[in-house]
Amino acid sequence: MAQWLTAQGFGTPGVNSAGADGLTPLLRAAAEANVPILREIIAEGADLDATTRDGNNAIWLACKHDAVEAIEALSAAGANVHHRNPDGSTALIYAASAGKPAVVALLLALGADPLQENVDGFSALELAANIECLQLLRAAARHRRDQLKVEGWLET
Repeated sequence: MAQWLTAQGFGTPGVNSAGADGLTPLLRAAAEANVPILREIIAEGADLDATTRDGNNAIWLACKHDAVEAIEALSAAGANVHHRNPDGSTALIYAASAGKPAVVALLLALGADPLQENVDGFSALELAANIECLQLLRAAARHRRDQLKVEGWLET
């Protein structure tokens, strides 16, 4: 891992140092979908709440590369699958809008809320870029609404 950190330009030792681009080693490894390094960085105590300058977390960055294994590792370590960037978008909203059905399915399985909206009032369902994402999100949204009814949060 030390060699990777040096090669990536992290001059300051430690898994929570930031590079010139503002990315921590965790964020960089997630952005590269480098799962072996990601696991090492997590084991060394990386800050799972670190965000990019745009306010996106490591799960979001892993989503960009369809890195299902990286998303699973991050979630298992405690990274927030519900994290919202300053625009109110979640990794699920991004994955749906980018047409990434495998990532959408995984995020839903990890408990991402299909009804969560960004600051403009759009949910992942409304921003789904393809039929596969749309079908996954429709089913998940129905299930979530049913849960909310049972819990008394929505009228039946």
